[in-house]
Amino acid sequence: MPAKRFFQGDTLFREGDPADCVMRVLSGTVEVIRQVNGSEIVLGRVQTGQHLGEMGVIEGRPRRSASARAVGEIEVEIIGAENFLNEVTRTPSLARELIFRLSQRLHVAEDRIVRNEQQGGQRLREGVSLGDQTPIEGVVVTAGTSALRQQLSHRVHVTAPFVVGRAPFSHEPPGAVAADLLLYDREPVRLSRDHFAIVLQDGRLFVRDLHSTLGTTVNGVSIGWHFGPMKRRCKPETMRSSPAVRAHPSSSRSK
Repeated sequence: MPAKRFFQGDTLFREGDPADCVMRVLSGTVEVIRQVNGSEIVLGRVQTGQHLGEMGVIEGRPRRSASARAVGEIEVEIIGAENFLNEVTRTPSLARELIFRLSQRLHVAEDRIVRNEQQGGQRLREGVSLGDQTPIEGVVVTAGTSALRQQLSHRVHVTAPFVVGRAPFSHEPPGAVAADLLLYDREPVRLSRDHFAIVLQDGRLFVRDLHSTLGTTVNGVSIGWHFGPMKRRCKPETMRSSPAVRAHPSSSRSK
């Protein structure tokens, strides 16, 4: 199988490239990175003897979900997607190695989520001002997915600031901010304990991310501390927020 040499700072592949091969690092170290709103996030490092780009091939994704960059001089072996999958099928030791590596990555991701939750809660406790309690005419929150509709069977009228968060698991303390709407989630969780708030500022309606781990999507735009802006103005005709909650105008008056 062909081998290829790269030098310090060289890009092995970019996010969005076809996921058509796996690379085995023969020597050196590779950084796995992702670009978020112009900022670079290092997801991890791959060392000598380990595989790179295998997740996209195993999952059958057409495109790379991250970029890879050489740290110093490196050499990699390039393995076609079909050849790699055949090798995994034939070689139990390789399959065990991949399971071990993926398990390690999952633990790292879990630790990062916990750390982010703790840091977000600390920032909230240090004084995030959500403004005064203000009734908002004609705005209600309803479920945006079939799964949430089982939890949220009624329309919730909004008084700003209106905080949406995740209900705590049995081993967790209360959230840093008193939530007006608690939603139940299962691991791997998508909702943070304090996820987002609907706020009124200068007579305009905004969704404000509360330092959530995965950010909040408002009208198709991601906000949050990973993405840059922490709040976004809502369109008058509709407002989509969170991974799963929708707020919109109603013909009835708020209570």
